[in-house]
Amino acid sequence: MKSKIFLGLWLVLSLFSNAVNAQNKDKIVLGGSYFVHNNMLNKVAEYLSDELHVEVEIKSYDKTSRLHDDIKDHVVDILIMNSYGYVYAHASYPEYSAFAALGKNKTLDSYKSCIITQADSKIKNITQLKENAAEVDMRFVHPTSTSGHIVPRYELRKEGLTQAEMNFKSLELAGSQEKAIMQVVNGEATAAACGKSTLGYLLEQGKIKDDQYQIIWTSHDIQGAPIVFNKNLPGELKQQIKEAFINMEDNAPELMQFIRDSFHSSGSNFIEVNDSNYDIIRNMASSMDDLILFLNFYLQ
Repeated sequence: MKSKIFLGLWLVLSLFSNAVNAQNKDKIVLGGSYFVHNNMLNKVAEYLSDELHVEVEIKSYDKTSRLHDDIKDHVVDILIMNSYGYVYAHASYPEYSAFAALGKNKTLDSYKSCIITQADSKIKNITQLKENAAEVDMRFVHPTSTSGHIVPRYELRKEGLTQAEMNFKSLELAGSQEKAIMQVVNGEATAAACGKSTLGYLLEQGKIKDDQYQIIWTSHDIQGAPIVFNKNLPGELKQQIKEAFINMEDNAPELMQFIRDSFHSSGSNFIEVNDSNYDIIRNMASSMDDLILFLNFYLQ
């Protein structure tokens, strides 16, 4: 009888100990997808470590396949992601969900995608881009880039360019918004997809001039990049993480300004969001399943 009592007490204590340890993780992992520089990750990690009183390790993912491997194995706890990259990941791993994003007055920030050509190009609209596709050296940014690939690719599909890799003379991934833009400006590419805000930023920085390019197409509004966490984290820790981001303006105004500048989002703060805020990305194309299949191939 005593052994049974002892065993029962041991089980109760073990469960209690596990629960306490779960609520008091001594380390969390903060990850950033391809467009998030390590400098930002380090600054956010330092802030979270101070706010949460835990060690924060950072992981930077230049390849979406590596990111998905770590999501699958629950290696990473918090992620800074782009909009479509999030929707794509959430389709396979719904336990990773958006909880915050930049916004104003409780409204999620948005931005636009565009396609540019050189200022003196004969291609001045999306129809002419289609008509001259066989002569076009096209640039996208990254397979999961919302403004630099997915949204403009959907527009091209609507125009009948359903196999861009075959339709254009050449198609390459530049790796970043700035590189895609500069390849057009420098005459290395005929056209490029990019975020309209990145064009504005490069103009402000004096890296390009407005007489070096023309915008031939502009998209609808796109929801801003989310901050994502693993919903399997302890409830108290999730609430603390959420509050750390939403209260960043008060707790760390210099960091908040750094993030605004990095995302070209003047006046924004972190606001609370949820997965349904990104339904418009899911509903963007009737061919979303085709796009997912395409990306699964592209990201091997």
